[in-house]
Amino acid sequence: MIKFTLWLIGAAALASQPIMAQQDSRKVVEQSIEWVSVNSNLKLNKRLSIVLDGQFRQVNQLDPQQYQARTALEVKLNDHFSIIPLGYVYTWNYQYGKQPADFVNHEHRVWQQVAYKHKIGRIHFEHRLRSEQRFLQHHTSNNGEVSYDGYSDIQYRGRYRFSARVPLNGTKIESGTYFASVYDEVFASRGKNITYHKPDQNRVFAGLGYQFDKSFTLQGGFLYQMLLKSGGTLQENNFGVQVQFLYNIDLTHTH
Repeated sequence: MIKFTLWLIGAAALASQPIMAQQDSRKVVEQSIEWVSVNSNLKLNKRLSIVLDGQFRQVNQLDPQQYQARTALEVKLNDHFSIIPLGYVYTWNYQYGKQPADFVNHEHRVWQQVAYKHKIGRIHFEHRLRSEQRFLQHHTSNNGEVSYDGYSDIQYRGRYRFSARVPLNGTKIESGTYFASVYDEVFASRGKNITYHKPDQNRVFAGLGYQFDKSFTLQGGFLYQMLLKSGGTLQENNFGVQVQFLYNIDLTHTH
């Protein structure tokens, strides 16, 4: 696990290098994307929270790309570390854009996560490492006849995200604070049907946000998504916007 983690972090720093070197042999398309997410943490006590997450991802002026419903149990170990021992996602995938998939294959997903937060001066940093076990629907076509094999396409994916936020009108992020936000996340996959074993997705975000109070935060900005498909022969370069709504509920203060 440690070796894989270090490899994934290194791949994040070098992700663009092999991409640029191999683009000439790939079919590359560019598309606009419009992503919206609604996130909430339900605080049960000082250690435990329930994560709720809805992702609404569109492409080429609001054509459906992918929708997700996510939940998990998060355990806060201290002021710096938190873990998610078990989470679940259901994903609705769509045939979209200039390189549509042959079939609509939805997905069950189980995941785990470790996150580390720290500050340097006014800048808030977070490192997030996530492991995913993916169970995708599988369709095959033979002489025009389509067969459905259930959720039989099993894949494993590692993700590492580095993010930073800096307050713009104060020394810390609290109620009434404007902030700048950036992140870079790299993905790598394994599985029987995976033939491309280098980083196959990268997401880069830069934007602004505002924390209204302890419960509600809004941020939005520019998003770039690089996505490799079909054994690395097809590539999407997607540029657009991402808007995130975060509303946390503290259930320990309801009595």
